Amino acid sequence: MNVTVLLENSTPSSRLVAKHGLSLFLEAAGTRLLFDLGPDANFIANARALGVNVVSADAAIISHGHDDHGGGLRAYLDMTRGVRDEASVYVHAHAFDRHVSGTAEQHRDISLDQTLADEERIVNVEGTWALGRGLLLFSTMERSHPQPEGNGRLLEERDGEFVPDAFAHEQSLLVTEGDRHILVSGCSHAGILNIMDTAEQLAGAPLDAVVGGFHTTSPSAGDVESEQAVRDLACELVARRARYYTCHCTGLETFSLLRDELGDRIQYLHTGSVVAV
Repeated sequence: MNVTVLLENSTPSSRLVAKHGLSLFLEAAGTRLLFDLGPDANFIANARALGVNVVSADAAIISHGHDDHGGGLRAYLDMTRGVRDEASVYVHAHAFDRHVSGTAEQHRDISLDQTLADEERIVNVEGTWALGRGLLLFSTMERSHPQPEGNGRLLEERDGEFVPDAFAHEQSLLVTEGDRHILVSGCSHAGILNIMDTAEQLAGAPLDAVVGGFHTTSPSAGDVESEQAVRDLACELVARRARYYTCHCTGLETFSLLRDELGDRIQYLHTGSVVAV
């Protein structure tokens, strides 16, 4: 599988825009996919600079209902309308619910644009959803490992009240190419270890690679997981055989701690990174 990072929080390139958010262009199992669409249209501008044809994507996936991962949806729909109408956008059935960051009394809206929820190309996903060619979307509700501390500031509206977000609207992608199994996650709000457990149960085998954010940092709130929590996570990751390609909400500070334990088994992906996983 080839991964091109169209947008992430940082970049070493003066030609590219870096913003808090995530957008990946995946070439996997004979299919081209957009995995997340960043906070706005900048993923499209970056794609042009990188020589990536966004219109060539067979489908798009939004990992969860936060605008740093799906804020570019309108721009994507507009640029492909009439030229790629067969390219569906897969979102969880609850991704367009209202989500906020902060407290019930004082918060910032981070929802997807709800006016787009009824677009014909939107496909609402629940549970597991086979995209064909070894591609499987799934949600993670069994959570025996800790979930990120940063989830504490994230709320969803339920029955007219703001309550802690259960992240039922989060989905991840399992890619099977031959005998290799690769997990792609957005922010891993359910906990990266829990998501890996679910992916391995679905695959019936250990994962060979994991791509995505681990939510050990919450830049908007200035929160970082405790050093002990990150080192505990690193020890768990070391015990598995996968290689890790992380970005976005992992954060560079906690990445350095993870690298202390994982060495060259973990790599940070910036805007513009291109890797064969």
